[in-house]
Amino acid sequence: MRSTHAQVSIDFMIAITILSFGIVLIITQIPMLFAPFHTISTDIHAVAYRTSMILAEDAGIYCENESITSAWETAGEPENRSRNFSFYRDKIANYLSNVRRIGLARNAPVWSSSEDAIPNNLSRRKIEALQDWWNDDANRSMLWEKLGLLVSYNGKPVNYSFNISLKGFNNMLIWNNSAGKPLLQIGYPIPRGATVERIERIVAIDDCENLSNYTRIGDNECCGVLEICIWR
Repeated sequence: MRSTHAQVSIDFMIAITILSFGIVLIITQIPMLFAPFHTISTDIHAVAYRTSMILAEDAGIYCENESITSAWETAGEPENRSRNFSFYRDKIANYLSNVRRIGLARNAPVWSSSEDAIPNNLSRRKIEALQDWWNDDANRSMLWEKLGLLVSYNGKPVNYSFNISLKGFNNMLIWNNSAGKPLLQIGYPIPRGATVERIERIVAIDDCENLSNYTRIGDNECCGVLEICIWR
């Protein structure tokens, strides 16, 4: 009598198993096949975007004796126009180390929260403190950490360079007439031929006294463009 049940040979089953294993192995390796073709811009775009978010929407973090505030530019003290970055650096122990993150957004009103910020509305005191920190050659290198640009990959440091400035809508720098210099221009000149990621944020500045090249938009008298350029 002829059997109606099919049979599969051992050789066929082994061949199918090997083929299936090979297909799975190839699929798992596909991302690695294209890794060498990934451009640097894939990496620096995320870094530039994160930096722009921190500067434009965050007020920063200052931590001293487990007390945290966003008023890093005044070491958590009430604002005093006669005191600037150099004063806090020289008079307050560990001031620079206590600054955990630099943000330029204005602190929200006290009745709201001392840790909240007003996004895209920048504090001139914070801007000037950041510019003064960059001008301080002895402590300039600390800025990479404070801006979130001191990172490592597989245990190796990744070196990012940056150029950060405040410009008017005509692409010219917003000028601090009382100081005779740009309100904010930190970082290095952008090299020719480099892969650069550029992020621009339209922002308002809370104090436009003795500034030029800004634009009024609605109720915001002093507006401009925060430009962040990152490369490596």
